Amino acid sequence: MRECLERPGEEGVTACQQALALALPAARAATLRRVLAGRLAALKRWDDAVEVYRDDVRARPGDAEAQRRLGSALLYLTGRPADALGPLQESIRLRPNEPAAYAELGVALAELGRADDAVAAFEAAARLDPAYFESRPAAQATFDAARRGQRWP
Repeated sequence: MRECLERPGEEGVTACQQALALALPAARAATLRRVLAGRLAALKRWDDAVEVYRDDVRARPGDAEAQRRLGSALLYLTGRPADALGPLQESIRLRPNEPAAYAELGVALAELGRADDAVAAFEAAARLDPAYFESRPAAQATFDAARRGQRWP
């Protein structure tokens, strides 16, 4: 795992993949998958990063954070908001008090032109954390646009 963290670029990706091929404890494998997905995303290998997140969900289907990361990757890395809905909704089902999953669901719904549903998701995020949007201007702008029945940007 150390080589995965220390080697640059494609060498680091290969080291991560080799480490994942070993029989690692579940928690360590999950951490390694997150590192690998991040490295792939940094190399603009979006689809490969999504597949690593899918592998994480397959390994830990009941983990809300794994589901949210997959939904987020589908939404932001590959621009597939319709595909992001399922994992984001599952994340919310598994951990209903997590504002980030609601906000990301709101973004996906807004991108799909479902303004009323997006507003409901954004409002749920704001109820759970009234300060959630303070440091997230793009999410706030998407929320505001959805309230007007528009898309952002």
